[in-house]
Amino acid sequence: MFDMFCNSVQLFLKGKLFHDLPKVAMLAGVGIGLAAAIVIALVKMGCSLWVAVAAAGFCAGALQPRLFRDLKYR
Repeated sequence: MFDMFCNSVQLFLKGKLFHDLPKVAMLAGVGIGLAAAIVIALVKMGCSLWVAVAAAGFCAGALQPRLFRDLKYR
């Protein structure tokens, strides 16, 4: 398991893991942007920071399978 993780990290750092790296970066940016927007909105509405971060993390994590469903690996 650890060897698979190390191999994936090495391929990612070499730019050989994903077929279309700019698309992966854009989708990751969408997820990060959505999480940041949720945190800011919840804090502005008066929620405590830890609740806002937990809710944003849950929402962004739930969105990842949908965002990365068409991702192609090499």
